[in-house]
Amino acid sequence: MVSTASPHRIDDADADDEAPDQPVDEVPPDGPDQPDEGGDGDGELPVGPPGLSWQKALVLGLALAFLGFAFATFMNRDQSPSSDSVDVGFLQDMITHHEQGVAMAQSELVNGSDPTVQSFAREILMFQSMEIGQMDQILHEWGAGRGSPTREAMTWMNMSTTPETMPGMATKEQLAELRSAKGAEADALFLELMAEHHLGGIHMAEYAAEHADSSAVKVIASSIAQNQAVEINEFAETAERLGLPIEIEKVEVPSTATE
Repeated sequence: MVSTASPHRIDDADADDEAPDQPVDEVPPDGPDQPDEGGDGDGELPVGPPGLSWQKALVLGLALAFLGFAFATFMNRDQSPSSDSVDVGFLQDMITHHEQGVAMAQSELVNGSDPTVQSFAREILMFQSMEIGQMDQILHEWGAGRGSPTREAMTWMNMSTTPETMPGMATKEQLAELRSAKGAEADALFLELMAEHHLGGIHMAEYAAEHADSSAVKVIASSIAQNQAVEINEFAETAERLGLPIEIEKVEVPSTATE
C-alpha cells in the first residue's frame, strides 16, 4: 500500500476558457507544471484517478494481473467456502474496514489542503473502492453476502470483536474530529488515522494471504497488505516533510507472492 503519488494538477487557464461559469472541482489529466488544488470545503469531492509512482503502478499492475488469473481459475476450481471460513470472514470484515477508509478519504478531500495528502486520499478512494467491488463479487458468487452489521467480526482470525472495533478502525469521536478539522489540521489527522487504519488492515490481510483457501482471496489479501504498507511509508515521509505534529513509523513492505 501503498510510493509517493504524483499529485493531480489543474490547468487554470484551460478551465476558465472552457467552463467560465463552473467551479474548478474536477481533476483533469496531470500537467507537468500546474499546481494541485485541494478540497475547497464546499462538500464537492475532486474526482479522477491520481497519478501513480512507478512503485505503486507496478504493485497495481501485478495485483490486477494475478487477480485476473485468480478469477479465471477460482470460478471453476474453488468450491464455495463455509460462512465461518477465513475466506468469507476476511472479505466481509475487509469490506467494512475499507468502507471506513473511503469515508476518511472523502473527509480529507473536502477539508484538507496539502496537494500530496489529497492525492493520497484520491488513491485510497480509487484503490479501496475497486477492492470493495472485487470482494463483493466473490461473496456474491459464493452466495455469502456482506453479513450483518451486528455480526461477530474477526472470528476467522481466532478473535472476537465487533466490526466497529476491528484492528485499526477509528472511533466515532475520531471520525467526528476528522470531519470538523480543516486545512493542515485535517491533513495531519488524516495521515495519522489512516496510518493506524492501514496497520490494522495489514494485520488482517497478511493472515488471510497465508490462511485462506481461495486463490482469489489470497491475491486480494496480499495486494492489500503490500499497498497499505507502501502507503504508510509515504505518509511518514510526507508528515516529516511538511513538519506536521505527528509521528508515523515506517513499516516493512511484505511480499506479494501467493502460493
